[in-house]
Amino acid sequence: MSDAHAPKTEEAPAEGAPKKKKKKMIFIALGVAFLVAGAGVPMFLMGGAPEEAAVAPEEEEHHEEEKHLETADLGSVVVNLSEATSFLKAHLLVEFDNAVVEKQMKPPAEGEAHAAEEGGGGHGGGDKAGAAPLPEFMAKREIQIKDTILKVLSSKKADDVLTPDGKERLKDELIEGLNEAVGLEEPPLTAVYFTEFIIQ
Repeated sequence: MSDAHAPKTEEAPAEGAPKKKKKKMIFIALGVAFLVAGAGVPMFLMGGAPEEAAVAPEEEEHHEEEKHLETADLGSVVVNLSEATSFLKAHLLVEFDNAVVEKQMKPPAEGEAHAAEEGGGGHGGGDKAGAAPLPEFMAKREIQIKDTILKVLSSKKADDVLTPDGKERLKDELIEGLNEAVGLEEPPLTAVYFTEFIIQ
């Protein structure tokens, strides 16, 4: 009899255990579902805003990239460096935003027409050195531009401009000086390029 009762007492907990496990699994599953839903709703709601915010700056950057960048050949220059024994021969190109130029050159109507003509010619051959004449806004200030180039370059020592960092600092200084020399309120020049740079 004791043997007959033993299996019954063992079966009762065995049947109760799976029921408890099933209940626990259901509660866990519901809890996970609520957590996922709770986290998913804010993520879904917030998901739209960053995408819109991300698109807007990209569009703005795209408009900024649509600048009318052109190049002008400033030619070659040979200067004595600040050491009496060294000289520098450099060929310079400058990059400028023609939209900025046209906006500031509006008062003379003829100036606008010339700028548009030169802009079209310069854009087609901007990659080739010397392919286009100096734009009107620079041709008017050619003396000041050449003077600035000579002042900046001749103030340097060979050691100042032999390294890549030194050349970058020189370019920054030239851009700042050339924008002042051009004399427009909003600086049109964006970059200087050396196509030749020889120190002897």
